[in-house]
Parts: sequence; structure tokens; C-alpha cells
Amino acid sequence: MTIHISHDGPVAIVTMNRPEAMNALNRALRSALAETFAALDSSDAVRVVVLTGAGPKAFTAGLDLKELGSDASALGAANAQEPARNPVKAVETCRKPVIGAINGVAITGGFELALACDILIASEAARFADTHARVGIMPGWG
Repeated sequence: MTIHISHDGPVAIVTMNRPEAMNALNRALRSALAETFAALDSSDAVRVVVLTGAGPKAFTAGLDLKELGSDASALGAANAQEPARNPVKAVETCRKPVIGAINGVAITGGFELALACDILIASEAARFADTHARVGIMPGWG
């Protein structure tokens, strides 16, 4: 399961659930985020969404580089604009307030995803980094 959803009254808590991969955004997780945010956006029972990552190490490390290296069709994900491939768009199109609960690293695409949230709450272990320039590319999601 790439996403875990729980509810506390009108608060939906969405947890990216790939702690073994630092919650890296593979195709399945990006798609699940799009579906989840669309459903929560249309739910009258939900008034606010909290987005976080499973485990103590990472909110998300960004795109799953192992998937990118093994699947040529995944290369376009870094510049995709449709919510099913771009989690930033999935968050931005949600009309409910989105709180990013940052519990570890938010790196590159993960940093972009954090910035898409309306409010960020960071633990003492939170770390933010944009490493696009290290590989000579521009941020594609925002």
C-alpha cells in the first residue's frame, strides 16, 4: 500500500507509505496521491488534509530514481503537468487547506511537494534541499 489514509473528524491524514524507499515518488505513489486528493477534495466530510511521510527519515525524497533508471517511459514525470504524474498539481488542485507535516527530509521533488502545501509544520528532524542544480536541471513541478 503506497498511501495510508486516516480520518480524525473533518481532518484527513494522508501518509505516503514507502519508508523503505524514503517515500520516493514512484509511479504508483504519484497516481495514488492524485486519486486520493481528488477524492478528498470532493468529500463534504473533509475540511482539511494533512500530508506526511511514513517513518522518521523522510517526508519524501522526491522522484524514485531507481524507477527512472529502469523505465524509460518514466523520464517525463519530472516535467509532467497532469495530477496523475505530478503530485504538486494534485495538491494544488485540492480546494481544501493542505498541511504538510514534514518529519524528515524533503528533497528535490519532495521539496517541491512540500512547497505546494498551504501550511508547513516541520519536526526538529526536518531537512529541506533542492538538488536539481547538482544534475543540471530546473525544477519541473514548481
